Amino acid sequence: MRFRFRVHFHETEIDHDKSDLKAISTIDTRPVIFNIIQYDEFHFVEHKLNNLCELNAYLTSTSCTNVDHCTWINIEGIHRRDILDELSNQFNIHNVIIEDIYTINERMKIDLLDNGSSIYLLMKMIYIHPDLNHIQQEQISFILKENNLLITFQESKDKLPLFDIFQVIKYRLTNNRGKIRSLKIDYLFYCLIDILIENYMMVLDHIGIKIDMIDKLLMNKLRQTKNVNISTNNSNFETLKLIYHIKHDMLSFRILCLPLREIIIKLQKAQDRISMGNQKALSRRQYRRRKRPKRIALSGNYFYNPNSDPLNHNWSPENVQEEAPLFNEYIFMYFKDLNDHIIQLQDRINTYCDLLKGLISFYILLNEADMNIIMRCLTLVSVVFIPLVWVIGLFSLNYHNMPPLEWYYGYYCTLAFLGFSIVSMFSFFKWKKWW
Repeated sequence: MRFRFRVHFHETEIDHDKSDLKAISTIDTRPVIFNIIQYDEFHFVEHKLNNLCELNAYLTSTSCTNVDHCTWINIEGIHRRDILDELSNQFNIHNVIIEDIYTINERMKIDLLDNGSSIYLLMKMIYIHPDLNHIQQEQISFILKENNLLITFQESKDKLPLFDIFQVIKYRLTNNRGKIRSLKIDYLFYCLIDILIENYMMVLDHIGIKIDMIDKLLMNKLRQTKNVNISTNNSNFETLKLIYHIKHDMLSFRILCLPLREIIIKLQKAQDRISMGNQKALSRRQYRRRKRPKRIALSGNYFYNPNSDPLNHNWSPENVQEEAPLFNEYIFMYFKDLNDHIIQLQDRINTYCDLLKGLISFYILLNEADMNIIMRCLTLVSVVFIPLVWVIGLFSLNYHNMPPLEWYYGYYCTLAFLGFSIVSMFSFFKWKKWW
């Protein structure tokens, strides 16, 4: 499904695919772009390749898996099945994973592959396009492998004005901002996921502005001194339509983000779940030794030192492990931060869904209030005319002996009585504040 909101308040455009799973056509002629970034703390190299032959030539001449430098291969375009099959042979990717990459509108998920030596993560990129001011959705797949290799697969964006959601990350890599180049590929993996979640927050801010505008519009309607029938105002129908559209998209957004918590929990547990069977005996011994609680002696008593846990220790090539691990120990602190962001995201989604339900109820109450005003006016008019009709009906009786009919001032007295009845009833209504 695709979410598309216009920035204007009364204009909303939503496109939803009819099918839950939609495979991209194999005859699609859009280009596939390969962007390769290799970096370490002191060097940065970026290559942009336009076809598979150039990629094969580059992979033949350069090693993408290395303990000394990190490699990020970003493939923009998942519509060519033949290219994906070739990449599966190049990087030893299972056919089931290729099928998940190739099929869009899949549910976000995470899988542990190859005995814990690689991770497959499927997520959605939901962001506000700066040129179109629409909320766009794309699918992105991550394959994180040992020895500092990260492969990402994105949908092609040639139909839209050029916009790269990861341009902030690329700027930090190019200019060596922060510690992104001093740490390993797992930190880049974290940064990319963090950017996706930050864009979820921005989308919620965009929707929150619209919810606030609707709330102010309804409150202004409530504060009006002159009550106007809401059914005569065309903009009010558009307001109700916009409320229901945003509510529908918020429910879709909630369903879309529902697996995020499970994904982050699995990433946090990866420290214990990743198998050590594919590493050498010396690596396993060193791993267990690092996980063993460090104790210090004090007057013959031993206690656990909480400051001895090396969560903030940076990875260095001098470590005793012969191969770069999938995750280093420092990364799990960042995964905990991602977990906090996802909890905040889901809380905001639930809050906005409740606010939309409240706005719908508020809108219905305003309509009922206007209808009550109309019914009250009609009822008061009916009450005023009931005694007048009774008096006129009384004088329309065909009796022979009716003294008021023969009285010279009878007509004028009857009119005065009718006028006095009207004034007295309206005064009573005003005194009771019914009018």
